[in-house]
Amino acid sequence: MLQDKKALTDLGERCVMTFAQSFLAIVMAGPMVGMDADILKAGAAAGIAAVLSVLKSFVASKKGDGSGNILT
Repeated sequence: MLQDKKALTDLGERCVMTFAQSFLAIVMAGPMVGMDADILKAGAAAGIAAVLSVLKSFVASKKGDGSGNILT
C-alpha cells in the first residue's frame, strides 16, 4: 500500500508541475514571440501536456523499472 501511495503522489506531482510549467510558459513567454493566447487556451494546452505526462509515466511504470522514468 505504501508503494502505491508513493507512486500516486509522484504521479500527481508530475501532473501538477507539468500543468504549472506549461501554463506559465505559454502565458509568460507567448507574448515575447507574438503568440497571444488567452487564459482558457493556455489552460487547455497545459492540461493536454499534463495528461500526456501522466500517460508517459504510466507507460514508463509498466515498461521500465517501475518508476515514472522511461529511460531507466
